[in-house]
Amino acid sequence: MNTSQSLRKEQEEQGGGASLLTVEDLCIDFFARGRRFRAVDGVSLELERGRVLALVGESGSGKSVTGLALTRLLPDPPQCRVSGRILFQGRDLSALSRKAVRAWRGRIAYVFQETGSALNPVFSVGYQIAEAVRLHQPRVRDVRAEVVRALDLVGIENPQQRAESYPHQLSGGMQQRAMIAMALACRPELLVADEPTTGLDVTIQAQIVALLRDLQQKLGMAVLLITHDFGVVSGFADRVAVMRQGRIVERGETEHILRHPEHPYTRALISCIPVLGSRRRRLPTIDSNQ
Repeated sequence: MNTSQSLRKEQEEQGGGASLLTVEDLCIDFFARGRRFRAVDGVSLELERGRVLALVGESGSGKSVTGLALTRLLPDPPQCRVSGRILFQGRDLSALSRKAVRAWRGRIAYVFQETGSALNPVFSVGYQIAEAVRLHQPRVRDVRAEVVRALDLVGIENPQQRAESYPHQLSGGMQQRAMIAMALACRPELLVADEPTTGLDVTIQAQIVALLRDLQQKLGMAVLLITHDFGVVSGFADRVAVMRQGRIVERGETEHILRHPEHPYTRALISCIPVLGSRRRRLPTIDSNQ
């Protein structure tokens, strides 16, 4: 049995198919200059084990802060206030202290957008992956072997050599693969992929999406995909939740949403997908009142 199969078996034994993540009435407020700004307003989500949920919306709709709120990665009060419930494996993470939530990080792992900013430029990628292993997999004895395994899992050639490389020595696509390797080294049950194709050319974007799809199927983990691009969602996500100005305006099975979008905002987002051979000269715009 290879590593991928053993990881998947471990996760299935923990109750594959059951509800893994439930978000109930999540509200996120930021405070600045004596004013309150509501970024997320009453969002509720549910994600089952081994499934992929896409949270789709334009920049500023509240997608990323929703993902960060899952493991208390947002600032503490008074700068930010989070209310609602975040249930992971039946445990209310929102009721735990910041220190207690750290024990759950790793089970929920992140692939952050803009790898150039997410990776530390003064440490090799191998060192950074090893740090994640030590923090979230303390029982692993051969950390170096685990680092090489993670890099090999995401399709990086010569993983032993590449582990010594610094971020600036890697292409954008390889940096993204290294970020995915860092997340998978934690052996997560939920992977939060925040705009994983941002800043990459179309060919590399397709490779990263195919890689995530393949890894999700091999490892049986759940994925919360955060994106503005319905082109990324198609063929990857099982369900879609469309987010607009901090609220969910439409949700459903991916194929149904793509074929029969009901909300005008959803239709506008889908119409932004470029079509090969189309002679449309003007890009569609989204009315702020939609």
